[in-house]
Amino acid sequence: MIAASIRLICNIVLSIGLAYCAYQAFMSLHMFRDVQPPHPPQAAVYRFAILICARNESQVITKLLESLREQNYPADAFDIFVTADNCSDETASLARRAGATVFERFDAEHKGKGYALNWTFSRFLKQYRKHYDACVIFDADNIADPNFLDAMNRQLNAGYQIAAGFRMGKNPSSSWVAGCSSLFWLMQTRLCFVPRAKFRLPCFSVGGTGFMFDLSVLDGKGWQTRSICEDIEFTLNSIAEGYFVSFAPDAIFYDEQPLTFAQSLRQRYRWSLGSIQLLSISMPRLFRALVHKKAQVFDAFLFSLGTAMTGVSGICGSVLLVLQFLQTEDRSKFWETLAFSTLSGYLVAILLSCLVLFLEKRTWPGVWKAIVTYPIYMMSWGFINIFVLFYRNSDWKVIPHTESLGIEDIRQTKAP
Repeated sequence: MIAASIRLICNIVLSIGLAYCAYQAFMSLHMFRDVQPPHPPQAAVYRFAILICARNESQVITKLLESLREQNYPADAFDIFVTADNCSDETASLARRAGATVFERFDAEHKGKGYALNWTFSRFLKQYRKHYDACVIFDADNIADPNFLDAMNRQLNAGYQIAAGFRMGKNPSSSWVAGCSSLFWLMQTRLCFVPRAKFRLPCFSVGGTGFMFDLSVLDGKGWQTRSICEDIEFTLNSIAEGYFVSFAPDAIFYDEQPLTFAQSLRQRYRWSLGSIQLLSISMPRLFRALVHKKAQVFDAFLFSLGTAMTGVSGICGSVLLVLQFLQTEDRSKFWETLAFSTLSGYLVAILLSCLVLFLEKRTWPGVWKAIVTYPIYMMSWGFINIFVLFYRNSDWKVIPHTESLGIEDIRQTKAP
């Protein structure tokens, strides 16, 4: 009787999870046509404040600053600000030498980018709000395509107050983990952002870096986030307030990916934990907006459930698997079915990886390593989403960035 009740509950949960997956799969089916960037008739040149949060990033920040100085955009229409957050190296001096305005923050108790952004904007808005129209956020390990600011300027001219750039891995050939992470961002673009752009739905995350927003979005409140996923929190709260978060396919930038599996696990655990935190922070706002019949909020509301849905579905699937094992007389047939299902899923993930790379026209030396290990990478994320339901440690840990690559170095390692 108890086993039957457990099985019923698990089947109900998995049915809900299947409906959730069916919705996401339906969205992903619309990935086959590229998104065209806007070409508005207006020719206004907006002034950008480029904000970079950096902690001991002396090995990489110079290359980002160089890529920003080489933008195909009027040099007098943007300025660079760097928040040297608890730095003990030459990050601040290198940024000043490159012409950036530097804020130095020292707070050993409140660590993390969210705290740094809160602290920075409380000062920036008082001193510089009247001088700029919009802000662009970068991480110190990024590299910006020369046309990035021009692309974001078109977004503003088209009426979009928040826009996410096109994120690609800076170092996909450095390790199989970096390759998988680079492939993940291409997957997110092709399977998530492209379909939502076609359905006129907002992007559910600005991605933490390489995004732009009109400074009027912060007027009256500043940057106020509480979770360790400040980027998703900012996005979901903005959507709940009625802002449309657009995807800028021509605002390309490159982001350094973790080199080791341990670093990747820490990074993705932080993202999953932040998503769980948002269930109590952003989901109520989205629900209230949904009640007021704001249809564009529905997709973001579903996204906010994703990590919890994955974790709970994984637990229920595991419980059903154990029950089936205990009740199966022919164990060999059980293992054969399990092996067949696992292999099928593995092959589907590989085929989807190849399809996305084909549609994005991307490859790199050693790309096959990322393709054959990507199913393992995603399976480990499933375990993370289960683990985070039981263990939550929000201590922020630094992932070192060491890949000092310029835009030409990146282009030479990527073949179309």
